[in-house]
Amino acid sequence: MRGSTPDTNRDTLDQTAAALDGPITSLTPSAALGMVDLWRTACLDADGMDLSGVAAGLSDLRDLLSGDSLDGRAIADTLAGLADSTQAAAAQADDDRLRPTLERLATNLGRAATALGA
Repeated sequence: MRGSTPDTNRDTLDQTAAALDGPITSLTPSAALGMVDLWRTACLDADGMDLSGVAAGLSDLRDLLSGDSLDGRAIADTLAGLADSTQAAAAQADDDRLRPTLERLATNLGRAATALGA
């Protein structure tokens, strides 16, 4: 990992998954942007895993959340795509400690997408 440790990245994923344990609508856009930025950085710093699909989805989500108005349907569709990318990353994860966190995150992202109408 460039500039971070595997434990730091796992902590970032754990924090993101925990934040998504509750209703997605309880997150403010600024809190969501902070999580997106941290998670995207962790994805870009990851060695040994192709997280480019997740990073691209996070960039799309960041663009949607930082716009002048929030488009719930577009956010839901992006979250659904992130859920799929994250599930694929979980399936390819060599780290048995990382896989359950990615699976939990994929589940939470899918649930959030459904709650927003995807």
